[in-house]
Amino acid sequence: DPQNASNYITLARLLIYTARYDAAIQNAENALLINPNNSMAHALRGWAKGFLGEYLDAESALNRAIEIDPNNYAAYAYLAEVLALKIQDGLDDIGTLDKAVEASRTAMDLNRNALETLRARGVILELTGNYAEAAAEFEGAVNINPNIADLHHALGRNYRFIGVYDKAVEEFNRANALNPKDALPD
Repeated sequence: DPQNASNYITLARLLIYTARYDAAIQNAENALLINPNNSMAHALRGWAKGFLGEYLDAESALNRAIEIDPNNYAAYAYLAEVLALKIQDGLDDIGTLDKAVEASRTAMDLNRNALETLRARGVILELTGNYAEAAAEFEGAVNINPNIADLHHALGRNYRFIGVYDKAVEEFNRANALNPKDALPD
């Protein structure tokens, strides 16, 4: 059904999880052609743009998603993750970390048990050096969906940081099995 925006949104989300960001953006934009006020389409477009390092466009799309639906927990979670990416790339400014922390907390307040919120909170906790807490959040995300390679990779990183090397190796192996093209877990 090419007139059903939710099909494009679902596909965009799946494409992001498989690191096909340009295709994800295209599908999110297809959803926006059908409904320009679709909060989730704006959110996914922004999240994918963030992974491509297009932070201005990413933040704009995510803020638009939040403007349309202030209860869209995923938009807050994606915003937290995009701001964390911006910090990791050294392109942040004063207050970026505070905004990222606040966005992750808002996402958690809106939906504590969603994959997106657990993932975003894990990213922020790792960024701030709270590795044991980050591992717990990533464990929760992996329990929701064990088929996302970068969740296993993130969990492995945090296990490594806290010195739980056997579990770290196990998680890196799972990440590798799910996405053998990514050399980073190796």
